[in-house]
Amino acid sequence: MASIIVVAGCLAIIARLWYLQIMRGDELYLASEQNRTRVIRRPPPRGLILDAEGDVLATVRSRIVLSVLPEAVEEDETLLPRLAKLVGRPRSELEATFRENKIDSIQPVRLSWDVGLEVATRIEERLHTLPGVMIGPEPVRTYTAGPAYGHVLGYVGQCSKEDLERRADAGYKRGDVCGKTGVEGGPFDAKLRGRDGGTTVEVDALGRVTGELATTDPVSGATLRLNIVGRLQRLAYDQLMAQARRGHPGAVVAMDPQTGAVLALVSVPSYDPALFEGGIAAADWRKLRDNPLRPLINRAVSSASAPGSVFKVFTSVAGLETGKTGIYDSAYCSGVIHLGRWPKRCHKRSGHGSVNLIEAIAKSCDVFFYRLGQRLGPDTMAAYARMFGFGQPTGIDLPAAEAAGIVPDPEWKQRRKLGPWVGGDTVDYAIGQAMLGCTPLQVCTAVSAIANGGTVLVPQIVGSVIEHEPDGSEHVAPVPPRIARRLKLRPSTLPAVIRGMEAVMNPGGTASHCSLPGIRVAGKTGTAQRRRRGEYVDDAWFVAFAPVENPRIAVCVFVEEGGHGGATAAPIARAIIGEYLGVKAAEPSGAPGAAD
Repeated sequence: MASIIVVAGCLAIIARLWYLQIMRGDELYLASEQNRTRVIRRPPPRGLILDAEGDVLATVRSRIVLSVLPEAVEEDETLLPRLAKLVGRPRSELEATFRENKIDSIQPVRLSWDVGLEVATRIEERLHTLPGVMIGPEPVRTYTAGPAYGHVLGYVGQCSKEDLERRADAGYKRGDVCGKTGVEGGPFDAKLRGRDGGTTVEVDALGRVTGELATTDPVSGATLRLNIVGRLQRLAYDQLMAQARRGHPGAVVAMDPQTGAVLALVSVPSYDPALFEGGIAAADWRKLRDNPLRPLINRAVSSASAPGSVFKVFTSVAGLETGKTGIYDSAYCSGVIHLGRWPKRCHKRSGHGSVNLIEAIAKSCDVFFYRLGQRLGPDTMAAYARMFGFGQPTGIDLPAAEAAGIVPDPEWKQRRKLGPWVGGDTVDYAIGQAMLGCTPLQVCTAVSAIANGGTVLVPQIVGSVIEHEPDGSEHVAPVPPRIARRLKLRPSTLPAVIRGMEAVMNPGGTASHCSLPGIRVAGKTGTAQRRRRGEYVDDAWFVAFAPVENPRIAVCVFVEEGGHGGATAAPIARAIIGEYLGVKAAEPSGAPGAAD
């Protein structure tokens, strides 16, 4: 019996050894090596960001960073207090920074970024009395483009707990810097980050470094080349700033209607991303946060408003597609219609007389579109609005702050307990008012679909990604166009709408003063009324694309409380289109057409 027990015990030991050495041998060997070695990380320089013409918008510079090894702090409790005195920071603050940024017992902990030369020299002179303390250069993001690019580029900052959880696959660790907003914080953040390098060290049982084994250089982050055309971006910014100085914020979006490439995207007022280099000062943050014109809001992407009469082009598409109007069907505009005892007036109080669809678009006749809206009904108008991408994010390659906007219908209004849908809602809907809410980006994307023959594209800021390999070679990967949907429309529908939009720019149209010599431009003015502090104010809109025969650029301009679209927004679009197409035209001549 005893021999059986001995044999069984031996077999059990042999089986256990076989399991540990054969079945789990590789796994346990790796664990042993990981206990014996550690890798001290070397973060990579963040990738460059260029505009479409190759000009540098964001790069890196060297900053002096103060770090300390965790084991040195554990062995000398006076180390952090002495460092706090040298850098001129409270001891409690430095100790809190150490706790928050400590990763493990090996990785150096960053204590202070952008250390001044005087402080760095003071520490260098005392390094022999500060074991485990390291001070030296480290790459940091810097911006050269100024506030014209604030909302496009965004900024970087120290990773929060949420950032680390959301971007775990990108290799970020506590104390690292990651993209927060704009292109920096968008889907290409991981590409911009690059790949860590490091030094593999051998440690003893107590975790102390006993020697170096190998060193790997970090790989710089990829370079992003944007679709943004610098001269358009700066021109749009300057044009909008002229309005912002009068207290009228605004936004401009310009796109290539054939590809979805975003040629310019500006929201004003803006901010200079350079304010965020190394962490924004509290006074600068309060100044941005408390500015009544809200410079931190990207009005092109994140703010939805009623688009006014620019929506009439989409009402026209709905009318032609459903047979509720034809190109030459006319309506008589006396300047007013009555909904029961309530008058609904045209912007031209004396009326336009008899107008067909082309003339109604050109002159922006409200009465014509009131009547068309009544024939279409709210559900049909909502269906066509959604078909063009309203009421949903466009999918632009920026962080998830994009507004979906509002495409109302009777069910939507009832669900929000705003009362029953009434006749006034329907006629207002047809002219881009009621509860409709759109972003300038959505409007530009939808107008691009009219320009290109019926393809709704996903707007794209990034044009190509240039990867840098360790051997110094580069790999350029263009970002291909993305199609949201192809519209199934009658062959005659879009050409008819474009004829009306081209008539807007011709004599008698609401933007005839903003035509460009030798260029066929299709446009639409809009003036959206909204209530502000008990009074009605007018937001100015204008959309256009050119050349009509082969569209290369589509533009949407929005100016809050800017008055009439033809007077305020159209000249801005004219300047941008002229610059892009190389038409050096004089200032707009003549007065705007009938106010709209």
